Amino acid sequence: MTVQCHDAVEEVGVWLTGEFSGRLPAPTVAEVVRATRRDLEGRIATEELGEMLHRMARARLQRLLSADGRIPRSR
Repeated sequence: MTVQCHDAVEEVGVWLTGEFSGRLPAPTVAEVVRATRRDLEGRIATEELGEMLHRMARARLQRLLSADGRIPRSR
């Protein structure tokens, strides 16, 4: 992973941890962000990583709030 990718993952993690504070624990948010990053690896252009990572991880976290506690994966 390049420095740019690492920065995007860290930035998205911080942003979503704040957004979901009080509803989901920080380690859960971090795991969802990491899992989403792994799912996106090699599938999108590097310059689009930050935006797509944020959108997908946020959607998964929202689903997680209404699911049974499992981290949602791509289909």
